Amino acid sequence: MERYTAGYLSNGVGYLLAPRIHAHVTHVDVFLRAGPRYEREAINGVTHYLEHLLVNPAYFRGALKKLWGALENQGATLGAWTGKEFLMLRIVVPAEAATKALDFARAMLEPARIRKADVEAERPVILDELMRRRYSAQQAFLIVEEALFRGGYGRPILGKEATVRELTYKEIKDWAERATAADSIRVVVSGSVGEGAIAGVERLGDLEKGEPLYDEGYVEVAPRFVAIPGDSPRVRLLLAFPGPGMNREDRFASEVLAYLSGAGLRSRIFQDLRQKRGLAYEVFGGSIHYENAGLLFFNVELARERLLDGFRVLIGSVRSISDLDLSSEDTTRAVEGLVMSLLQQTETAQVSQKLGMNWLHDNLFFPSREAMRYRRVSPADVRGIAEKYLKTETMAMAAVGVGAGELTEMMEVMQ
Repeated sequence: MERYTAGYLSNGVGYLLAPRIHAHVTHVDVFLRAGPRYEREAINGVTHYLEHLLVNPAYFRGALKKLWGALENQGATLGAWTGKEFLMLRIVVPAEAATKALDFARAMLEPARIRKADVEAERPVILDELMRRRYSAQQAFLIVEEALFRGGYGRPILGKEATVRELTYKEIKDWAERATAADSIRVVVSGSVGEGAIAGVERLGDLEKGEPLYDEGYVEVAPRFVAIPGDSPRVRLLLAFPGPGMNREDRFASEVLAYLSGAGLRSRIFQDLRQKRGLAYEVFGGSIHYENAGLLFFNVELARERLLDGFRVLIGSVRSISDLDLSSEDTTRAVEGLVMSLLQQTETAQVSQKLGMNWLHDNLFFPSREAMRYRRVSPADVRGIAEKYLKTETMAMAAVGVGAGELTEMMEVMQ
C-alpha cells in the first residue's frame, strides 16, 4: 500500500514522507528547482557548478563540518545529481540519525557559506569533468538533446567550456540564493521514517522565500544533425525524436512504443539491425520525459565499414514502425515489462528520485496508478504515437566518430 504524508511549510518548502516497511535506513533527498531549463545561455552550467560547491566536504566549515563529521561517524553517505530541471542532494543515514540529517541539509543549503576561493578551487575540476565527458561513450547522449531542442532543454547540464571558465563568483552566489529559496525546495524523506524525520523537516521552516528562477515557459523543437569526427573503427549513432512531457496522458503510450521498438531482444530495431542482418551488436532505444518535453531515442553502435548499411536499415525501420501490425499480445507484453520495471524501482532507493521529480512539480507519484495507466494503452494508441512523433523531419542525430563526408552520405540516405 502506498501511503505518503505530503504538505508545505509556511515558507513554501514542500515535504513528502514516504515510509517503506522493513527499511533500515533513511533517505533524505532535497530537490532544488534549477538546472539548464532555467539557465540563461551566458551562465549555462551554473547549477552543476553549484552542486560541486554544496556537497564537497572540503568546503564544509564550522557547524556544517561538525554535523557532517557526526553523520559520517554513523556511516552516512552524501551524493548529488544535476538534471535538466533539478538539483538533487541525497543524504543516506541510519534511521536514528534522520533528524541530524535534516539539520545537516538545512545547513548545507545556506548560500552565504560559498566562498570565492571555493569557486576558483572547483573550476579546474569541472573543466576536467567536461573534458572527460567529451571522450566518454556517453557523448552521444550528452549532445543529442542539444541537437533536438533550442533553449533550456537543449542546454548541456555541465555547461560549455567557455561558460564554465567565465562564470563569476557573484553569478554563482546569486544563483545559489535563488535556487535555495524556500519555495524552490522539495524534500523527500523515504525508507525508515519516524518521528525524528518529521521533526527534522520542520527545521527547514526558517528558509527564506526568494525570486523564482526564470522559465521560458515553452519548448522549441529545432532538430539538426551533429557529427563529432573521430578515427575509431567504431561509430555511434543516437537518433532522437520529440515526445510528450511527463504529465501528458500520451506519455504512457510513448513509453510502450519505445519498449516495443527499441528495448530488449524482441524489439523492432534489434531484430532489423542485429538479428536479421548482423549489422550491429549494441542496439537499444527508450524514452526520456521532463515536465514540458520529452524525447524518444534509438542508440546504435556500428563498425565504420557498416555505417551506411546500418544507417539505411535503421532509418527504414524507424519509418516503418507506425505500420507495425501490433497485436494485443505485443502491447500487453510491453506494458507488463514496463510495469515490472516500475514495481522493481519501488523496492529500491530509486523510488525516492521518482517521488522527488514529481513532487518538484507538486505531483504525487503512485506506482499503482502509473501501472493502471500503462495498462490502458491499446495497440491503436501506440500506432498513433508512432505516427505523431516518429517523423524523420523532426529527427535530431548525434553521430560520434563520423566525418563530414560520411555525414553527407548519410543525409543522402534520408532523401
